[in-house]
Amino acid sequence: MKWKAALQGVKGALATARQEVKAKQILNRPSHLTSSISPSRSRMFIAGTAAIVVLGSTATLVATQVAHTSSWLQVYRSGQYVGLVPNQSNVTLGMERIADGYGIQFQTTSVHENIPSTYNWHETASFPTQAVVIQLDDKPLVYTTSKPAAQKVLNDVKQALAPKVKGASHVTSQFVGHVTVAAVTVGIQNILQADDATRLLLHPVSSQIAGRSSSPAAMLLKSSDESRQNPLQPLLTVQSVATVTKTVSVPYHVTYVDDDALAKGDEKVVAAGHNGNEQDAVRETLENGKVIKSQVISRHTVEQPVNEVVHRGTNSGVASGEWVWPTVGTTITSPFGERSLNGGEFHPGVDIGVPIGTPVYATNNGTVISAGWNSGGYGNWVEIDNGGGITTVFGHMSRVVAQSGQTVSKGELIGYSGDTGEATGPHLHYEVRRNGTPVNPMPYT
Repeated sequence: MKWKAALQGVKGALATARQEVKAKQILNRPSHLTSSISPSRSRMFIAGTAAIVVLGSTATLVATQVAHTSSWLQVYRSGQYVGLVPNQSNVTLGMERIADGYGIQFQTTSVHENIPSTYNWHETASFPTQAVVIQLDDKPLVYTTSKPAAQKVLNDVKQALAPKVKGASHVTSQFVGHVTVAAVTVGIQNILQADDATRLLLHPVSSQIAGRSSSPAAMLLKSSDESRQNPLQPLLTVQSVATVTKTVSVPYHVTYVDDDALAKGDEKVVAAGHNGNEQDAVRETLENGKVIKSQVISRHTVEQPVNEVVHRGTNSGVASGEWVWPTVGTTITSPFGERSLNGGEFHPGVDIGVPIGTPVYATNNGTVISAGWNSGGYGNWVEIDNGGGITTVFGHMSRVVAQSGQTVSKGELIGYSGDTGEATGPHLHYEVRRNGTPVNPMPYT
């Protein structure tokens, strides 16, 4: 039974030694940094030696167990135990970069532990820190240092996105959705200062904070709702409701009156119109400064509009618009005015040289006064009253088509050219009279 007692002594010595080592680790005094051998380590050495001497097989079992246990680092920050990370160079180098960038002091102690596969050592490697999260509908948008900082961020974002509405008598603004702040513990890389957090919420793409482009804070953008994936849009929406007074022009109406004294198609303004105006109180709903809804809630007329009165011609027998040339020929054989031949007699129209049988057309709308033979030297002629004191005469025709009393339209066939009456050869005599006096017909062609 002596070997059992010896074994119990070994186990007790080992347990005591482990407890003392663990206490040193918690106090940030790693045992491997101690220069002298403490009594506990001496006892551990003696007990271990005794165990090997007494039970060599037991020592082999302990060595095998250590060989199959992973190597980890206990991490301390400001003397406080943080957690475990794998004892790997890439992990420690990454932690050192974070520590340098954020001014963090940390220490580690090597241990051999069996850690469950579900243990999340990444939280330890990112130095978990107390912070405040700004959330939209319970989804995190950005982390900042404190609740006052978070409130400053939200106030600055609201001020930036709420519009300055010109002429508004009352404006209220609020965030769209359920915006909250809450205390959390996150890796220090996630935490932004208030100004940086504001820029991230307002300008998701352009807010590339120096040294943090690959940090979890930047990765927040990738986990936003699909409806917020437009990189040009802020991550928060501010809805504003403003009551605005606007002066609105009220258009006048046009009243048309038929007038048989005017040619069909002509219009004449007899009373000019002008717009009125009114003042409207308008409730506008805006999102991030853009109007999405407008509603008139009251209206006050300042000046009534004055309607315009326009006479619209209905007389198809009255000249209107441009005049047309009376035939297809364009050669003037005798112009309007005094003739050099025949004793300088006055020629009241123009003679257009065309062969007998060339079509002759009305040069404008009008009513036929006379059609047929004229004994005054015009031969077969057509005389048309074009309205406004203007009459047109077509003489020396071979045949007349129009009839007295007929209403003719501009360009309508009225007969054919010839050499009847006092004519020296085939031509069309075209004449224009204003109030019975012949005038130069060229402006009426």
